[in-house]
Amino acid sequence: MSDAAPRDPIAACAEMVQKTDPDRFLATMTGAVEERKRLFPLYAFNLEIARAPYMSQEPMVAMIRLQFWRDVIEAAVEGREAPKHDVATPLSQLVIWGDMRAAPLLRMVEAREGDVQGEPRRDTSQIRTYLRETSGALMLAAGQAVGITEFEGVHEIDQALEGVGEALGIANWLMSQPALKAAGRGHILPDADTIQALSETGLQTIAQARDVLGKDGNAALRSAWRTEAILRQGLKSPDDVVNGALGQSEFARRGKLLWLSATSRW
Repeated sequence: MSDAAPRDPIAACAEMVQKTDPDRFLATMTGAVEERKRLFPLYAFNLEIARAPYMSQEPMVAMIRLQFWRDVIEAAVEGREAPKHDVATPLSQLVIWGDMRAAPLLRMVEAREGDVQGEPRRDTSQIRTYLRETSGALMLAAGQAVGITEFEGVHEIDQALEGVGEALGIANWLMSQPALKAAGRGHILPDADTIQALSETGLQTIAQARDVLGKDGNAALRSAWRTEAILRQGLKSPDDVVNGALGQSEFARRGKLLWLSATSRW
């Protein structure tokens, strides 16, 4: 009989996020313990569905992976907890307990199904829609998890949260261009006009969201702490996007988050 302690699913989720999404990990660690317990399963779920379309050359295999997550969420709506699983079990509990709505999670799954099907996203409108359904929906779910918006939803707040998520999604999308190109699958690098248009839109969107949400921060909103700096750089120097030169020094990156945490801002 093994004396090993049972694996803590929240710790497993945190480890996954730390390895694969370090910015969100650091932002989450600025929050209270209860916030971390809700955010880490959500962010681990996001990583699981984001990588599903790229784990196999067979579209059917990817769709089966995504269907698993759809089934987990839909079962949780009916009050059924997922079988023992590091990510699915705590995620389903959040839905069952009312800490998180199912709708944003299902929107995220549907968007990733579009990745499997190879839906083209060439113009700014298509790109923005995709980022709203992925990063925007993720921020909406995170906002509910930390109590920014209620379970029933508050339209103005929900739209502001999605706006922050969309802006963050634009920044991350611009940062990922070299990797997407290297991965193949016919990815075409955006031209300077598209980069600048998206950067400007992201800056406007996050500014509008600040008017609604205010300056007080939390672990969810702080996940966007690098967004404005990256978008300003993309707007000013679109070549930096193509060349993989976006971003700040490690000192500036961590220093900004420490300052925001110390001043309770985002």
